[in-house]
Amino acid sequence: MPTADYQRIADDLRRRVAEGEWSPGEQLPPRAQLAREYQTSPAAVQRGQELLIDTGVLEGRKSIGVFVLAPQARIALPVLLPIPDAIRQAGLTPGIEYRSDVKVPAPEPIARRLSVDIDTLCVRTRYEYLGNARPLALGESWEPMALTHRTPVLLPEDGPLAGTGVARRLASVGVRVGHAQVRTHARHPNDHEALRLGITRRTLIVKLDRTHLADTGQPVETATFLLPQTRWELVYDVPVPACHPLCDGHRSQGADAHGAESRRIGQDDMPSGR
Repeated sequence: MPTADYQRIADDLRRRVAEGEWSPGEQLPPRAQLAREYQTSPAAVQRGQELLIDTGVLEGRKSIGVFVLAPQARIALPVLLPIPDAIRQAGLTPGIEYRSDVKVPAPEPIARRLSVDIDTLCVRTRYEYLGNARPLALGESWEPMALTHRTPVLLPEDGPLAGTGVARRLASVGVRVGHAQVRTHARHPNDHEALRLGITRRTLIVKLDRTHLADTGQPVETATFLLPQTRWELVYDVPVPACHPLCDGHRSQGADAHGAESRRIGQDDMPSGR
């Protein structure tokens, strides 16, 4: 069975990268030039390049072109660790681009996550997380505006407690964050997300939804993070209850065979996420 043009191009580009024709970080020739070289269409070249972007060989940069991606391990992200800290631990220089908007009506999905009425006014902050000046992840946070209205901590990334995390900011206005809930699933990005992250529509991303709740159980902030699976892996640090040996050194039978202690992880135990 004949090999499709785009697959042939992907295989040959992979070979040329492996043989060092282009160094890590070097830009590939324009698609039109490669199309002439391979005697095919620019669309076939684009699809071949996208196959290599999906597998981490190449990297698309918004409005610039396609570059050879240096081999690198995926960034480990403990689920409650702030993303800039995970980027820093991976040996990259973290950066954040953000924009906060006030008086944004909560759409139905956000209202449901915050347990508020639809169109409740919120502070919405959109994030682009960078490593060595390249986009690695996207985020969007929502807080009911009533919690911080007319206080110095209205905006998460501005004011005296800028960037210190949800728990510390809200504690300054008398709201104690008790715990956070995290849900994850995988999906493909839309066109806008793929463009901002320099990936293709076929690259899987992990969608991480995190909601902070007060001691009362009321949600006080909810955020969504988009993490390309080619660049990230989630790490769950799960405490295991301690087992204590019985005084006689023997295990008893039945329901009391295992002694255990556990404690709830509260605000003082949680990393301050943002």
